Amino acid sequence: MLDGIRGWIAVGVAFAHTAYFAGVMDVGPLKGVPVLNWLTVGLTIILTPFFLLSGMLLYKGFAKATFTGGSAPNVKTFLVRRLLRIVPMYWVMIVACLLLLNLSAIDGLWYVISPLLGLHYFKNTDYTGLIPGLEITWSVVTELMFYLLLPIAAALINRYARKVAGDPKRQLRRMLWSMAPFVLLGPAWEIYTHLPSMGLYPIEIFWPPMFLGVMAIGMMLGALNAYQDVTGEVPWLYRAAGRSPLSWWVAAFGLYILNCVRPFDKAGSGDYPPMSQALLDHVSTVIWGVLVLVPLVSPVARSRLMDAVLGNRVSVFLGRISYGIYLWHFPMVYLWLGAGSVFGTAAMAMPGMANGWLLAQVLASSIVMATVSFYVVERPLGRLGGRLFRTGTPTAAL
Repeated sequence: MLDGIRGWIAVGVAFAHTAYFAGVMDVGPLKGVPVLNWLTVGLTIILTPFFLLSGMLLYKGFAKATFTGGSAPNVKTFLVRRLLRIVPMYWVMIVACLLLLNLSAIDGLWYVISPLLGLHYFKNTDYTGLIPGLEITWSVVTELMFYLLLPIAAALINRYARKVAGDPKRQLRRMLWSMAPFVLLGPAWEIYTHLPSMGLYPIEIFWPPMFLGVMAIGMMLGALNAYQDVTGEVPWLYRAAGRSPLSWWVAAFGLYILNCVRPFDKAGSGDYPPMSQALLDHVSTVIWGVLVLVPLVSPVARSRLMDAVLGNRVSVFLGRISYGIYLWHFPMVYLWLGAGSVFGTAAMAMPGMANGWLLAQVLASSIVMATVSFYVVERPLGRLGGRLFRTGTPTAAL
């Protein structure tokens, strides 16, 4: 079911972003579609399971080694497999955006090299310097940063937790407490980026500190999973989810409605929020992700509805191509708007200036591009990584 939730979240993110351009959300003085503007702005809450899954799946092997006293995953193998998973598709999309949307804007080698190295979010002082079509790639940069930091963090946590080797419960507590302070990183970064001195849309809102704390929560889930595998004891969080899985989703739906209402901002608006709303957004989206994900990973949670929604063929397939949907939907927005070098114009976003048909056009074309990319790039390179290293390290994170 993890593939299923990943797929529908990718579709939801694409839908929300496209609604901003399609005249569905309110944008500045432009009014969107009543009711739909509220509902689509509410979808901005749904992104965090991507980051939670990365932390959970990738840290589990390190955590299990801490509990058992065995060897941690080989760092070189880990990094190469992760790079094979995420970088080639990322590069393909970047090259396509540079050639189709931004060819006339290229003013030097650094314009091309910086996004390939994941440094394009650090070269400008404001949002206006972003390369059109690559707006969504901040999350890829965050993922790459996490891959580099995870082996270091895991080694430090391992050293601390192994001081009580032979007592898995105490080890688990030490692991969780080691990660807990990083949960505050996101809210602290929200406060920093919404200070009056930062202005509207500072480039720093896209920097890794915003969501590395969410990945730390995912690592906590990975530690719980490893503890269960080693001891056979189901952690209390998973037992709680097992008692009433659907109630967790009902609570998540309540948070979605709260995000639609936006008590400290204008409901239905896709504009930059004030600090109070940004803090509420961050806390809500983290809790939302936990409420949605925990019933899916709990070994004692059973729900026919969840199975039906996430376990069907369509959901599973969308999950397999979710990374492509996520990457391609922004370039598709520009192409359907007819904005970019290939059309002889500058790649200008023009939020709120299109119509509702853009939603269907972008979603359909993103799914097509994601499908082609999956079979031509993602799956062959994933199999290559499996043949090279013969390891069960998870390959699906984003």
